[in-house]
Amino acid sequence: MNQQQTGYRWVILIVLFLSQVILSIAAYAWGPLGPFLKKSLLLNHVQIGSLTSTLYLSSVIFGIPAGISVDRWGVKLNLFICLALTGLAMTAAGFINQYKLLVMVSVVTGASYGMINPIASKGLTLWFDQTFRATAFGIRQMGVTAGGAVAGVLLIYLAQARSWHTAVFTIGLTAISMGVMGLLFYRDMQVGADLTGRKGDGQKTGLLELMKNRNLMSASVMMAFLGLGQSSISAFWVLFLKEHLNFTPMLAGTFLAVTMVSGGVGRVVWGIISDRLFEGRRLPVMKIVCVMAIAGTLATCFWSPALPVYLAFFVAAILGFSFLGYQGVAVVIMVEACDPESAGRATGIGVTIAWVGMVLGPVLFGTIIRFGYPAAWFSIALASVVAMFLCYIIKENKHEAHL
Repeated sequence: MNQQQTGYRWVILIVLFLSQVILSIAAYAWGPLGPFLKKSLLLNHVQIGSLTSTLYLSSVIFGIPAGISVDRWGVKLNLFICLALTGLAMTAAGFINQYKLLVMVSVVTGASYGMINPIASKGLTLWFDQTFRATAFGIRQMGVTAGGAVAGVLLIYLAQARSWHTAVFTIGLTAISMGVMGLLFYRDMQVGADLTGRKGDGQKTGLLELMKNRNLMSASVMMAFLGLGQSSISAFWVLFLKEHLNFTPMLAGTFLAVTMVSGGVGRVVWGIISDRLFEGRRLPVMKIVCVMAIAGTLATCFWSPALPVYLAFFVAAILGFSFLGYQGVAVVIMVEACDPESAGRATGIGVTIAWVGMVLGPVLFGTIIRFGYPAAWFSIALASVVAMFLCYIIKENKHEAHL
């Protein structure tokens, strides 16, 4: 890769990061707008929750097809389609007053949200080599938490100042604008003798062959087990602090914020550690993540109201850094497990499997709670032990050629 391309990769990272932020705002929209939808359309809690459930289910279904599409047609076109679909759907939602039509909007935005992982993973794999790839993935992944934070503030402000229709309409126009920016500024990297140092022969690995790839499948299942904890923390952390430790709702919300911020920071920090401290190796980072996850959940198991409140900040930070911060490095393991030509489909397969854990997490955790919160958190600790075991099954790839 020449010097001009080396400089332009930062433009690529900015485009993919902003795209992730906007798509995440759309994905997180229904939660913050729930009270306004309930009042305006007379929706019940089940209907409001179904909008988010539909979105995530659609994301899982479209993960693998999106990977196939990005490997066949390239990142640039798929990125535009992804943003345009979200933009058109959310713009249309600005004129909708029927629950059934909002469900259709959720299906479309969910499909787009499922597309961005293989799209961005393919783009970053081709534009960044092993010396900075995990960091780039972490920065892009930070767009997820950034989008969630923006959704919680901006959408509520617009809904209060104007209406929820204005809020979703604004998201739609922003997504369409970002799609146009992607067409203008994104450049597809030629695959073959690319900067990764892995010279492809132009033949893409088949889906069945990818599913036989030990590193890819082990990393995917590892993410699924850690995903059990990730989604359980998102769903039950505040309730645990309030019901088990007698925290006030405001204090519990503060600790949730600490966890989320730690997760966002962790996505970048783990990438830097992997790229620089471990010189492109990923497994040492994932082993540290698993140790922190086990330690954090075991500490939560034995937590009691008698312990000082300030110690909960450390536990919250550990849970955030581990369960919410590992995703960038884990996805890099997936894309580095195969040839560059198949990075999109590899990510699609991996993320689809990983999201199974996220979908099942709150259900399983909520079921085990009947035996008490310590039992529920201990189950997450056991899942983290399984994730640690899977780290030893993955075989670290040889170093790629650096820039």
